Amino acid sequence: MKNYTLWIGGAMLAVILFVMFLGPELPFIDKSLSPEKHRWSEQGKLMLPPFQPSDLNWLGSDKNGVDNLSKLVVGTKETIYIVFCIALLRYMIAVPLGLFAYKQKGIAHWILTSFNQIFTFLPVIFSAILLLSMPFIQYSSNRIMWVIPILALLEVGRVAYIVQQQANHISHELFVEAGESLGLSRWRMVRNYYMPSLVPEIIINFCIDIGKVMLLIGQLGVLSIFLTHNWVEVNYFTMKFLNTSMNWVSLLAETRRDIYVSKFTFVFYPALAILLTVLTFNLLGEGLRRHFNRRMGSYL
Repeated sequence: MKNYTLWIGGAMLAVILFVMFLGPELPFIDKSLSPEKHRWSEQGKLMLPPFQPSDLNWLGSDKNGVDNLSKLVVGTKETIYIVFCIALLRYMIAVPLGLFAYKQKGIAHWILTSFNQIFTFLPVIFSAILLLSMPFIQYSSNRIMWVIPILALLEVGRVAYIVQQQANHISHELFVEAGESLGLSRWRMVRNYYMPSLVPEIIINFCIDIGKVMLLIGQLGVLSIFLTHNWVEVNYFTMKFLNTSMNWVSLLAETRRDIYVSKFTFVFYPALAILLTVLTFNLLGEGLRRHFNRRMGSYL
């Protein structure tokens, strides 16, 4: 029986990777994101932005005349890199922590429990808002360097707990008990016994977590919280946070208010891109789960 979920998820991931690396080079993409202040129609009428969808702007343009499709394509690489870095850092911390805490006692278990107690009493989005709104992070010149570890740490406890429970279950298997009776070192036990059994589940959960991270930063965009911004003077004695990137979250945060002035498409396009990315990694994770389950079943 074919694993259509994995095939569909893989195909959608291939499209995302194509857009990331080759999209900006396509002839109909303006990678410089040049604004167009006005345009003359075929009838000789003056047209002002935002321009409606046409052969020149497949998804229309924003209020400055910048092509919407080009903004999405150019922002794809930065968005995926940010999401991937958050998820990767989370697992780099959570997997060793969960492995060291598999006996459910000791300093590693205490750290894991503390993470869960600190960050699970509030919804993740609330914790993210509170931490990212702290003044020294708001006004930091390298805000993204704070955003990535903060969003990664928020759910380290959840991921570490999953690894801990799986490792604890594996520790009761006969082949592990045999290895321990032979006096094998802890590092060798982890490398030869625990990790081969944990890797499939870690890969599955990592893919699904990428979707969760994308959804989380999408929620931040809905609340007009930028991942990167600068505190600049926009008028005499008037300071304002200005977006400094083209990632989808910033596009969503920048245009959210336009939904109230009948500019729904400004919000729709980055939101749709986020939705499709979440769907991609959820399908990929579920497809990998079916693949590994079928593979394990064939060995039984």
